[in-house]
Amino acid sequence: MKKSISKIAFLLLALLLVQCKREITPAHLLNLTLTLPKVFGQVKFPPTTAITLTNTETGRIQIKQPDENGLLSIPLAEANYKISCDLDLPIDGLDYIFHKSMNSLNLNQDTDLQLELILGSNTGGFVFKEIYYVGSMTPEGKQYGSDQFHEIYNNTTDTLYADKLCIGLLQQVGNNPNVWLNPDGTVMDNLPLTYQVWIVPGSGKEHPVYPGQSFIIAQDGINHKKDPNGNPNSPVDLSHADWETYMEVSGKDLDSPSVPNLTMMYTTSTTINDWSASVNGSAVILFRLPVEWKTYVDNPANFKTLPGSSSSTKYFMVNKNYVLDAVEIVSPDETRRYKRLPESLDAGLVFTVGGSYCGKSIRRKARFIIDGRVIYKDTNNSTADFLHDLIPTPGINPTAIEK
Repeated sequence: MKKSISKIAFLLLALLLVQCKREITPAHLLNLTLTLPKVFGQVKFPPTTAITLTNTETGRIQIKQPDENGLLSIPLAEANYKISCDLDLPIDGLDYIFHKSMNSLNLNQDTDLQLELILGSNTGGFVFKEIYYVGSMTPEGKQYGSDQFHEIYNNTTDTLYADKLCIGLLQQVGNNPNVWLNPDGTVMDNLPLTYQVWIVPGSGKEHPVYPGQSFIIAQDGINHKKDPNGNPNSPVDLSHADWETYMEVSGKDLDSPSVPNLTMMYTTSTTINDWSASVNGSAVILFRLPVEWKTYVDNPANFKTLPGSSSSTKYFMVNKNYVLDAVEIVSPDETRRYKRLPESLDAGLVFTVGGSYCGKSIRRKARFIIDGRVIYKDTNNSTADFLHDLIPTPGINPTAIEK
């Protein structure tokens, strides 16, 4: 009996000692401040901001919310901690994801800690970075449009693949009113593409585009400044373009041997020499098809004739949900500007003030520059997102933030 009492007393004493040890474990104040890279300026941290604090000795996890200025003060038991924060923050209409993790903080005194979040990724995906569509004038005063190009940029922190990306121009080009409308006057969800519709060849991961890099689609992949077939007044050398839109079916197009060709999925005309955007402004879309392109083209439901017309020409139709990026390029003539894209794809519009054959381009604004990587502005409003009447700079990124 005495032995049993002794054992019980011993256990009680041990428990008491453990409890006393817990009670005398000192607590220290952790003053933690969240910050973002300076290029993002002053922002308010939303109520959804969560900081995870893990005591690596006991395994206890606490999730705390800082104030709108990113400040958190909390008393913690003396121990070693792992601290992490993931944040989804909307800036200028685009969601940016930030994160930061500290695997070891030995908290043995009151501590002030600044945790600078780093940009994890943003939802921009592939975007049109620069479009040069107006062409140039030759020394003899002739119009020259073969130097057009579209530059497509990886606006994320992830490696993306150009394989199976598609590009096309909306049917209603130039200065004419849009007839592809719903009865209430809104733009149809299915968008009609005219002339040639192109796709980047590849099985899925043959053509990587790394974060902050781009690829260029040239109408003709030559040095337009120096090539005998070019124009000395052209502002661009496209001999190093990544892709070319070669119209083999016409038998008249120039095929640059140094630039690979996109695959033509469909054309409304086999006699046109080149894939040419209207110098008066063509709405352009970048998209991916939900099925293999040959399957898509074989389905007659994916083609329609012009509303109100007796023409038998059928246009390649793309649902707006397949679109990755779109730009509403219009005429500089204010009286002849017509929307062809739904508001959800582009709520604005852009044009070159200099007009046709002025040799200038449009380009997205550099919104942020982080560790030398440009993040271009993409709010689905070309009026706010683009600069216009620039000297074309294919493959070159700005070095300063642009307003």
